[in-house]
Amino acid sequence: MTPDPNTPGSGGAGLARRLARAGVQSAARSFAALSARLRAFGARAWARRPAPARTGAILFAAGAAALGAHGILFQAGLSARLPARIDWAAARALLERDARPGDAVALAPAWAERAREVIPPALPVLARTGRGEDLPGVRRVWLLSLPGAPGYDWQTELGLISRAARSTAAQRLGALEVTRHELASPTLPLAFLPDRLAQAEVSLGNAPCTAEGNAFSCAATPALSVERTVREVDGVPRPCLSATIDAPPGAPLALRFPGVPIGHALRGHAGAAGGGSRALGAPLRVAVQVDGEEVGAAEISGVGFAPFELSTGHLAGGLHDVTLVLTSAGAPGALCLDAETLP
Repeated sequence: MTPDPNTPGSGGAGLARRLARAGVQSAARSFAALSARLRAFGARAWARRPAPARTGAILFAAGAAALGAHGILFQAGLSARLPARIDWAAARALLERDARPGDAVALAPAWAERAREVIPPALPVLARTGRGEDLPGVRRVWLLSLPGAPGYDWQTELGLISRAARSTAAQRLGALEVTRHELASPTLPLAFLPDRLAQAEVSLGNAPCTAEGNAFSCAATPALSVERTVREVDGVPRPCLSATIDAPPGAPLALRFPGVPIGHALRGHAGAAGGGSRALGAPLRVAVQVDGEEVGAAEISGVGFAPFELSTGHLAGGLHDVTLVLTSAGAPGALCLDAETLP
């Protein structure tokens, strides 16, 4: 008699079910045996565990070895991530060939100071390029970046892209990348007053100050001088007029600049000079006079390079005498002040 293939336990499907059931039972027995062996191994390892102090020492040694190995590998690969002499030479040749008046250079990361030794001397190096930073006289910015260097990030490039009307593709020069950004709204001042200090007249109250080279010395206690220099304000070097007022001056400090072209506005900044983020020792009032009449004033206090802007559109055209008058009821300390007339 021929077995029915649909009958459980006989032929076809019945055989498949028996084989599957046997396989499941065998796997369960194997898993149970493996679990028992693992539990036994864990129990023996726990029983033979080292003392807590020794465990800490082993972990510390392993961590130190891992950090040491990472440091060695990092140092071994660092030279390949930094520009070689020929890379810097190529960047210099490119800038000498293609840069033009109104160009400047930005660095990423900012610590890549080697670039200052190789770029053409006529190209200024920008400390910051964010949207809130004034870049007077700059039309195009060449970004010199080291994308493989430690500490590199994209903030400088993103800031330039946000300000640019057009940006070129990155040009690779070994470990360097060079991109050029054309600013959408460049600030092109008619006059930058700190650069005109040599032709200015400076007085403290009614007493004229004495010109001494590129600076002016005023009779005050303690001594007060005004000079055109570069001072650090809020962590960034700024070209400005600097003065140190360590005691209430008792009289206005006036800086008169003759023959200044006037446009629609006069923009300036003032802040406490020195390392880090410092605040002025006392509030400072900066008044602007054009041809002897005050057109506006700004009160400066706190931390940072505080901006101010006054409208001069009704005076636009021709040359005028511009006077900055500084007054304070206290001792503001080391000051950094700039001003520029805008078309």
